Amino acid sequence: MNKHLVFVYGTLRQGGLRAMPNLFPDSKFVGRASLRGSLYDLGPYPALLLEESDSSVTGEVYEIDDEILNKLDEIEATAQYWRKQVEVSFDNRSMICWVYAPDARSYPQRRLITSGDWIEYARTKTVWPEDVWPDEA
Repeated sequence: MNKHLVFVYGTLRQGGLRAMPNLFPDSKFVGRASLRGSLYDLGPYPALLLEESDSSVTGEVYEIDDEILNKLDEIEATAQYWRKQVEVSFDNRSMICWVYAPDARSYPQRRLITSGDWIEYARTKTVWPEDVWPDEA
């Protein structure tokens, strides 16, 4: 099986609702990393907009196999997020990773997360009714 690097920045991070180590125990944590873009609050999860590369977004890199990558494709497609290759900064070097991001036009209502860190932001976030996952409502 092929190996892939994926950058996660939201609920798939450690401390998130669907952390990679819990959801995919066979994923291998590589380390903390960042990339250029803007992070937005869409309610129960964040969105990364790569076209807006004026700030830094915090995340984690995982090594995964084809099977996990295909499962991530399925999960992310339900929210209209698509896989793209991006350059990620990691340990004073850069690497190419997969990342899932939406088409910005799909989410005209969004709140900027100025820290670029979803986990930090989510700890202090006020939950609104629209923030509940559809299957939890």
